[in-house]
Order: sequence, then structure tokens, then C-alpha cells
Amino acid sequence: MRRAHTLIELTITLALVSLMAAIATPSLVGTTERWRLRAAAADIVNALVLTRELALARGTTATFVVDHPRGEVRVTSGGDTIARRAIVALHGVTLTASTDSVRFGPDGLATGVSNTTLLIVRGARIDSVVVSRLGRIRWAGN
Repeated sequence: MRRAHTLIELTITLALVSLMAAIATPSLVGTTERWRLRAAAADIVNALVLTRELALARGTTATFVVDHPRGEVRVTSGGDTIARRAIVALHGVTLTASTDSVRFGPDGLATGVSNTTLLIVRGARIDSVVVSRLGRIRWAGN
């Protein structure tokens, strides 16, 4: 009756487990980066949709603000801050925007002369969120 494993069996088992971990780790890191990037982009899209819906519901203007020094986005209306999300701190991303705010009118249209593009970067991955002057929000992810 055998009660224990030999040193050779344990060494081979440990080597196989180490090999499998070495193969799986890069894939898990890439997947985690992709999830965090998508979560950041989803937070931004949700804040933009909230801003537009708020303008439509209240019949007034509402503004989506990108605060670069704080790394956050805010939804404001009538001088009140309705929502705030610390995108950079929560998701470990870099956030850049072609303009620092998007204002939606009571008709749901974005005011301004051009589209607004927000870039969300984490590692080698980049997602973009574009807001057209018509108020359409488009998310292009990798």
C-alpha cells in the first residue's frame, strides 16, 4: 500500500502547473486590461446618455464636463452637479477629449460646431467615444 508521492512525481506536477500558469498569465492580463477599458468607456457613455436624457426631460440645457485635473466626468444642469464619476482613479485609464464639455439642449442636440471625441487609453489599448452635433453617441472599442 502506497501512502505518498515520490519526489519525481511532485516535481513533474509542479513543473506542469508552472508551465500552465506561465501560458495563461499574459492572456489574463490582456483580458483584465480590456475589461477595465470597456468599463471606463461604458461609464462615459452612460454619463453622456444621462446628460442628454436630463436635458430632454427637464426641457433645459445639461452639460457633460471632462475634468482633466481630477480625472473625472460630471453631469451638470442648472448649476447643480447631477452625477460625478472618477474615471481615471476607478479604471486606471488615461482620458483625453477634443473639448472639455458637451452641452445638450432641450431638444437633445449637442451644441457646438463639431463632433466631440473622447479617447480612453489603458496600456496599448484605446477606445473612443464620439458625440455628434445631432446628439448621437458612438462607442468604438477594440
